[in-house]
Amino acid sequence: MTYLKTILLTGLIGAATVSLNACNTAPPKHMMDIQAGEVFTLKKPLTIRADSARSYIQHGQATGGGFDHYDQHCRLEVRTLSDQVKIIKPDQFTITRVSLGAEEIASRNATRLYAGLQPLFVGSARAEDTDSQPSPTMDYVHLYLQSKQQPDVLRLTCAGSLSDGDLADAPRSYRPKREQINQILGKIGSISTE
Repeated sequence: MTYLKTILLTGLIGAATVSLNACNTAPPKHMMDIQAGEVFTLKKPLTIRADSARSYIQHGQATGGGFDHYDQHCRLEVRTLSDQVKIIKPDQFTITRVSLGAEEIASRNATRLYAGLQPLFVGSARAEDTDSQPSPTMDYVHLYLQSKQQPDVLRLTCAGSLSDGDLADAPRSYRPKREQINQILGKIGSISTE
């Protein structure tokens, strides 16, 4: 019985160690061409509305409180909420960590359109397959930021468009890399190696 407990405990510790180490590793360069140590330069001030923690950017423009879910976008995020408007000033931020993921996005019976075509489905299910439709998600990259002048700035998150995995969503639904992120940011900012 003691031998079995030792094996079980060793296995659990090993699994926990692997899980913790996986959380601390940067994505491989073939998955994300931006790495820790690079720089995000904010070239224009961004406004974060009162009672919000983020400002959205799409097509080189600050969009205020929202964005088009069916196109790539970025959002600059701060650590703390305020009942006052915050201005993030132009600055250079060191990218301290990069992480990849996907987030589910809630919707309320939205009609999905593709490039001006007729709706392919309504709500979260296709007419021909109501039981196995995947939830719409956005694939994102979190770029954690550090600046001595603006320590409340947390990260720049950039994501592909909302997609349920349909091939018609490509390439908009792909997680953006450096070139696409710099296009999304336009004259507002850029990612560089120095």
